[in-house]
Amino acid sequence: MSLGVGLSVTNTKAVMEAIFGVKSAFARTPKYRVQKKGEKSQARKYRKRLGIIPWIELAVGICFAATVWYAVSTENFFTVPFLLLFVLGYSYTDLLSIFRGLFERKGSAGGEMHEKPYPVGI
Repeated sequence: MSLGVGLSVTNTKAVMEAIFGVKSAFARTPKYRVQKKGEKSQARKYRKRLGIIPWIELAVGICFAATVWYAVSTENFFTVPFLLLFVLGYSYTDLLSIFRGLFERKGSAGGEMHEKPYPVGI
C-alpha cells in the first residue's frame, strides 16, 4: 500500500504530460544480453539523470514525517500508522531513485560476474 502511495508523484507526472500533450519517449526495459560468464553488462548505457521527481518525493516524505511528529506531539496516536504509510512510501521510492545503481557498482567491484545482471534464485 505504501509503495502505491510512493509512486503517486511519478504517476501524476505521467498524467500531466498526457493532459498537456507533452511528448515523451517510451522507455523500454533494458535488455542486457549477458549470456556467458565474464561478459560485461551494458547497464551503464541505460542510466539517465535523476531529474526533479526524487527531490519532490523527498520533500513530500519530509512533510509527512513532520506530520507524524506533530500527531505524536498532540497525542493524536490513532493517525500515526496511517501517516507512516505515506512516510514509508515516499521515502522508499525516493531512496530507490537516488541510490539506484549503487548496489550494482558494489557488486561488480568484487570481480565475480554472474550469468545474469541481477541473479535471482540461483
